[in-house]
Amino acid sequence: MIANFAEKIDIFQFNLDERNILMRIGHKNKPNKIYDTLINIIHKEKEKLKSLLHAVAVYKIVDYSETNHHPIFKNADKVALSICTIGPGVESEGTRLMKKNEALRGLVMDALGSEAAEEAAEQVDKILCEKARNMDLWPSRRYSPGYKNWDIKEQKYIFQTLPAEDIGVTLTESYMMVPRKSVSFRINFYRDKKLSKRKINI
Repeated sequence: MIANFAEKIDIFQFNLDERNILMRIGHKNKPNKIYDTLINIIHKEKEKLKSLLHAVAVYKIVDYSETNHHPIFKNADKVALSICTIGPGVESEGTRLMKKNEALRGLVMDALGSEAAEEAAEQVDKILCEKARNMDLWPSRRYSPGYKNWDIKEQKYIFQTLPAEDIGVTLTESYMMVPRKSVSFRINFYRDKKLSKRKINI
């Protein structure tokens, strides 16, 4: 099967910037009565997170001819597809805290998990961009199903192409990923730099 040629990544470095965590839980990152309490909780839950994170990703770079020829791939020479996850541990701990009526800690844990999943996707994105440039191609920005005219139903195509089960990720009938702290995306690789639309230097 096509998916047998997919590559796996299981080495990640996480920063989990406190400012991003505060934004994720709706705090404006300004000192007030709850600020010190939140920072203290973030520090404690962040330390706990180390034993809960089991980040892994799988990706594959395919020729345009191997895609399902969705219009979103138009003009691409190649397409990189990826699924990243931090595993079910963080989500389970967040649920446990909520059930114990520790809603604030549960909210912080959920935000930490979302930030970790995003950081994992960003690191895979960087790897794939470097691979594009090594091929003398120009990578597009990273897009997930549900964005930019790429229907959420296209999750099914990604899961048909990649061995998601190898990293413990499944897809529901409503095209949502389990574990929830997972990210799927594509990056088009172009011959023409003008089609890339990335605003950073690669």
